[in-house]
Amino acid sequence: MSIRFALLSLVAGAVGCGGGSGQIKLSLTDAPADLVNVSQVNITLDEIRVHDDASSSVPDGGPNAAQDGVNGPGWIVLCTDTQTVDLMQLTNGRFTPLCTQAAADGGMESRPIDVPAGRISQLRLHLVSAQLVFNDGTPPASLTVPSGSTSGLKINVDRDVPKGGVLDLKLDFNAASSINKQGNGTYTLTPVLSVLP
Repeated sequence: MSIRFALLSLVAGAVGCGGGSGQIKLSLTDAPADLVNVSQVNITLDEIRVHDDASSSVPDGGPNAAQDGVNGPGWIVLCTDTQTVDLMQLTNGRFTPLCTQAAADGGMESRPIDVPAGRISQLRLHLVSAQLVFNDGTPPASLTVPSGSTSGLKINVDRDVPKGGVLDLKLDFNAASSINKQGNGTYTLTPVLSVLP
């Protein structure tokens, strides 16, 4: 039964990947920050998916993903790793890998993920939580992220995965431009995200 399932999966993959396949690697950085009294901006992700125009994949993203249209044909789940990132540690040209695997030096590196070759139109980061940590001993503050923990944070990519090659996507999460303090003292995170050239 398992062999039959594997064969069916291979056939389905061949049909969906008529143009061959390539790979995606992901990493994240932050623009230089000028956040006064903030020592950490922690975000926790638990899923990353892309929309590949060449794919017929239909992953199950749950009801929230369905409402926002991110589980129809073409959406591919790249990884479901739970990863917490301090954006303040990623300024001045520093990057952290996403969708990781163990590296030879004992650290972590971006894992190349096989996808159909062709146009990647959009990427979605699913946020579990976000938090500010302050320098002056003020208790940490949770950041409200509109749609971040439901439909996710979506970024237009419009880049091609080359057949037999690697699309290296470097994401810039601009923390300083994304955080807004409300009149009642709470904070919201309205992410300013882009794909670097």
